Amino acid sequence: MRVATLCSIFFCTITVCFSSLPGCGKKGNPIALTTVMPEKIKDLFARPQGRVVILSWGIPKKNVDDSPLRDLKGFKILRSEVDLEEGCLECPKRFSLLYDIDYKTYLMNNPLATTISFTDKELTLKKVYTYRVVSYNNDNHLSPESNTQEIYWSLPTLPPQKARAELKEKSVVLSWEEPPSLEDESPLEGLVGYTVYRRLFNETYPPTPLNKELITTRACRDSSIEMDKDYLYLVRAVRQSGKTLIESEAGEEIAINTTDRVPPESPTGLIAIPTKTGMMLRWNESKESDLKGYNLYRKAEGGGELRRLNASLLPRAFYLDSSVEDKMFYTYTVTAVDDSTRVNESNPSEEVTMRFRY
Repeated sequence: MRVATLCSIFFCTITVCFSSLPGCGKKGNPIALTTVMPEKIKDLFARPQGRVVILSWGIPKKNVDDSPLRDLKGFKILRSEVDLEEGCLECPKRFSLLYDIDYKTYLMNNPLATTISFTDKELTLKKVYTYRVVSYNNDNHLSPESNTQEIYWSLPTLPPQKARAELKEKSVVLSWEEPPSLEDESPLEGLVGYTVYRRLFNETYPPTPLNKELITTRACRDSSIEMDKDYLYLVRAVRQSGKTLIESEAGEEIAINTTDRVPPESPTGLIAIPTKTGMMLRWNESKESDLKGYNLYRKAEGGGELRRLNASLLPRAFYLDSSVEDKMFYTYTVTAVDDSTRVNESNPSEEVTMRFRY
């Protein structure tokens, strides 16, 4: 009797425990398990340069369900290739794995990276290459395939020749000569323009050029510089190959310091006019874009060296000298001053001598 009672109590307890579970004794719809995968890469970009193709894309931040992507593991670069002359360009493409990038290793080598870059060096002339990228997480769940980039691979031109840089009015003016031929010294064909790349001495070149559109002349002006810095430039020629723009290897690197060391032109047209309140000085306004003001200098007859009259720069092209004395001869000259950190001052204008008498 005791055993039976204990068993009854135990059975009752178990029954109560199970009956207290949520949904006990009720049927509900099964919960679907979803696979969490990284979001699709939509900004894959391919740029042919010299004998390589450089791929770049942004690092995904979310999963397909908009949740934060915290377990990104790597990227798989997929490529298809078709013979340009004998292959079927309209047929479905067959992609194979070109390279697998481990994300953590990439960040160790590029700790400040916000994009991923890969250089494809395994190329053959007269091929059409198509690229896609997928990312994957720690569970090896692949993202949807990225946008595609198609490259019609052909021979680049030689680099532009005799590139040079000059600082002009807070801008760098670049100029160069046309490349003489293709890389194999065959006649130049398909040249459509140029691209320019820029970096500071302590930086690397960005993957994209400074110009947003192709430069179709052999010169350009970079007005986006900061003064008193050291810049380096590369110029590449661009050739059209099918649907693809192929950049040449870079020409010789051009270095320039943007510290303005060039003074303004000397002012012209200085005149002195005696008035009842003093000697009025006027001259032609300077056309310099970086003009900051003027300095006016004077010496009296037998007074030795020219001395500056103004305590601060004159903003306009006139000045009233009220410290003159009657019947005295005075000699004047004026200079222009720019707004550079060096404060460059022009050579003096032509002198003018006038006797004050009113």
